[in-house]
This record gives sequence, structure tokens and C-alpha cells, in this order.
Amino acid sequence: MTKIIAPRTWRLLALLAPSLIVPLVASERGAGRISFATGIALSVLWLVVASALLVRFVIALHAHFRSRDAASPWDRIDVLTSSGAAMMWFGLVALVAASWTGWASLGVVGVLGVGTVSIAALWTILVAAGDGPWQRAQVLRTVLPAIATEGDPLREEITLRDLAIPPGMRLFVQGRAQRHGAMSRYVVDGGPSGEVVLRAELGPALRGEREVPPLALWFGDVLGLTRTAVIHRGTCELAVLPRQLGVDGAKSLLGEGGDDANAKPAHKMPTEGTFRIRAYTPGDDARRIHWVRSLQQDQLIVRLPDEIPPADPTVRLVLDNELFGTEALTCRAPDEMLDVLVRVWLGIAKALAAQGTRVTLVAAVDGKVQERPMHPRSAQAAMRFGAKIEWQAALPIEQVVGDRRDKHVIISARPRRTAGDKAQTGWVVVPEVAWTTHEGALPTEKATRYAYPIGSPENRRERRERERDRAITRWQDRAVFSQVMCWIDWSRFSGDHVARPHEGRAELEMIP
Repeated sequence: MTKIIAPRTWRLLALLAPSLIVPLVASERGAGRISFATGIALSVLWLVVASALLVRFVIALHAHFRSRDAASPWDRIDVLTSSGAAMMWFGLVALVAASWTGWASLGVVGVLGVGTVSIAALWTILVAAGDGPWQRAQVLRTVLPAIATEGDPLREEITLRDLAIPPGMRLFVQGRAQRHGAMSRYVVDGGPSGEVVLRAELGPALRGEREVPPLALWFGDVLGLTRTAVIHRGTCELAVLPRQLGVDGAKSLLGEGGDDANAKPAHKMPTEGTFRIRAYTPGDDARRIHWVRSLQQDQLIVRLPDEIPPADPTVRLVLDNELFGTEALTCRAPDEMLDVLVRVWLGIAKALAAQGTRVTLVAAVDGKVQERPMHPRSAQAAMRFGAKIEWQAALPIEQVVGDRRDKHVIISARPRRTAGDKAQTGWVVVPEVAWTTHEGALPTEKATRYAYPIGSPENRRERRERERDRAITRWQDRAVFSQVMCWIDWSRFSGDHVARPHEGRAELEMIP
């Protein structure tokens, strides 16, 4: 029944239907049945609750017409929790059973259950369900430190001012500062209005510049039978800079040359092969075509002269953050993959800038190509630039690279040859399987043991089923993401580099 009827409709029916049927059952005269006075009292109570619901609905409907941001009128009158709805239905069952069997004690239990929930609902509708308690309230939220580094512990401070919690009610606060971060929950008992400060640890910081979603606040009675509509307040800004990652072998991206002006001759045996090759361009000597490599890569490849050229004085590091549909995935892998790409990107830039190369960072941010220089002594501007990187599908990699003749190195998790590839374009492959973590195990069901302490609402079957469905969805999304990022075309990128994790650093190796 609960799957056929919407949960909110089921709760509203539980508030009205049992209270309407109970007086009909309780008002019958007869031996062993509830007295006629009890039936009259329940009838009056039902009439008062229904009138209060109607008035609250009309007020909320008028507010909704004035402002579309106002809460739905149906949410305003949805005051029962699942526990309160269950208590109402079981109270009705107890009263019907008492009328059939003549068991007066069972009838008393039913009257107490229905009456208690009805009184709690009436009190919640009158004192807490409207906008009165929130008119002067201030909810100030701060996530500290405001500018953090990826992996740093975050903490949250919430300041509540001029918020009067009605008697018999509690304030519940819930929020998630980061998409895959910890959920923070608070409960504030009623008391005199003033200033209340709530604090909690949020776990390690996740890279990005974002606006923290607002908190969800609502009132609930001390018995856990009723609650009010959710109010969203308390937003703030959070900036988390990328964590610096050391990169070994970054110099190999620019060749084995010495300084900017002098080339270094290389003496090799006549039978010794060379792996310094590039794509054929018009005007190259046809005698230098490497036919084996050309067949492997399906394009003409030429050998370079046995002379190591000068080191490149400038290089443009391009981040490939082109990927569509990541916002629909519930797994952590897309965010982890992008964070790793940013770390490797910035780590290579820092390593090259430290040896005297002029490095320009290039990425697509906010629908346009943006560039930042990497200064060898101060990387703060580059770190702030890296914090803004998100997956995007507006600009293809060809447009991000552009038509400039400078040397380009593209950091990507799924490299792909394009028609605009130039001889001075190199790739650094960051394999997804080596850098991301697996999803957590599926929750297990045990008939004799609950996952949470006895009495916790998380132990309910429907909540356990929803949590298991969410875990299965995460695993399915992870499989989809792994298939999208899977890359096996190694032969076409011979001579480029791959970044592998090694003892907390990234190690660049040439693809044979």
C-alpha cells in the first residue's frame, strides 16, 4: 500500500481518516465499550485538527501565490512523521478490535494512541508549522578554514540567533557541505531564545570552489510523532585548493637537451635504434620514414636526426577536462579522477617551472579557455586556478589547444588523436584504474543483528532497502564511468608518457 500511495498522501490520510472513524466506533453504547463521552471528545478533537489544517493550508496557499519560493501548502500540513502515522493506524486497529471483542483495555490503548497523536499534531500546527518562529531568526553558517587545501580537516560552525523554539518541540538541523562529504546532524532542545552555536567535524576537504548548499531545518515534537516543513537557510562560500603532488620524470617531456641555446650531439652505434620519432610533415626527408611505426600508428612516422635538440624554453600544459554527464553519476570516481588530473597537471607545471621552463597552464573554465602562468616561486595563483576546474562538455579539446605553434602537453585520462594534432603536441596519460578507489561494499542484511543501535529509524526495512538501492546505483555508475574512461589504444601513443602513482608521487614513464 505504501508503494502505491505516495508517502505524503499516506501520512495525510493517517492524520484525518483514523480520527474520523474512531469517533464512530468509540461513540457506540454497550457493555465493555468506550463511553459515549470519550467518543464525543475524540469527535471534537478531530474537528479542531481538521479546522486547523484547513486554515494552515489556506494561509500557505496564499503565501505560495505571492512567492513561488514559499513552501508548498501540502508540505505545510504534512505534520506527521512515519512513527506518528503508524501510531494512528495502529490506534484505529486497536479500537476496532476492542469493539469486536469487548476488551476495554485494548480500547483504552487505541484511544490513548489516537488522542496523543492528534493533540501533538494540533500543537505542532498551531505553534510551529507557520513562518512565525522563522521571521526574526538568523542562521549563520561558516566552514573553517574558508580557504583550505585538499585533504585538510574541515569543521563547521552554525550560529542560531533569535530563534524561538516552541515549548514541547525540538529543532533539527541537517546539511552536507561537500557532495561526497559527511552529513552533519544537530538537535537543539527548546528553551529561551538567544544565541546557539553548533559545531561539527566535516572530514577531509575536497577540491573545488563552491557555494555550500543551505541547511535543512525543521521542528519536531519531543515524542517524535510530528514535524514541520523543511526550511532551507545558511549558505556560505568554500574554497579548497588542490593538494600539491610531486612528479618525477617531468623533464623527459621536453627531450634530453641541455640549455636553451646549445644542442648536444648523441653518439650511437649504427645498429642502435632510436625512439625519437614524430609524425611526418611535408618537406621531411622520405628516407627517414619509419615504416614499422607508420604501420602501427596508421600514419607516416619519421625518425629524427641523431642530435638531441635544445630544450623547449616554453610549454603549454593543457588539462583535458572534457566529459559529459558526470553530474548524473552518484559514485565518487568522476570527482576523484578530476582531482588527480589537476594534481598531475599542477605537479608537472611546478617541476618544469623549477628547472627554468616558462609554463602556461591552459584549461576550459566557465565555458571559455583560460590561461595562467606558473611562477616557480609562487604557485598560489595556479592553485586557485586549479580549484575552479570542473568537468565540462562545452569546449572540445581541439578548441582548448588552439592553433598556436608552441609546444603543447595534454594531461588526459582518455587521450584521443584528433585531426589537429601537431608534431609538438605530447600526451600524459593518467589511467583511471590506477588512481581511483573502489566503492564501498554493499550493506549486508542480517536477521539477528541491526546495522544501527536498536530504536534507530535507520533500521527500518524501507530505509535499509533505499540505502542498498543507492549503493547498487553507485556501483552501476562506477561501472559506466570505468567503461567511458577505459583506454587501451597504447600503440598509437608510442613515445608519449603515462603517469603512475609511486610512493605518494606521480612517476612519468614513456610509452614504448
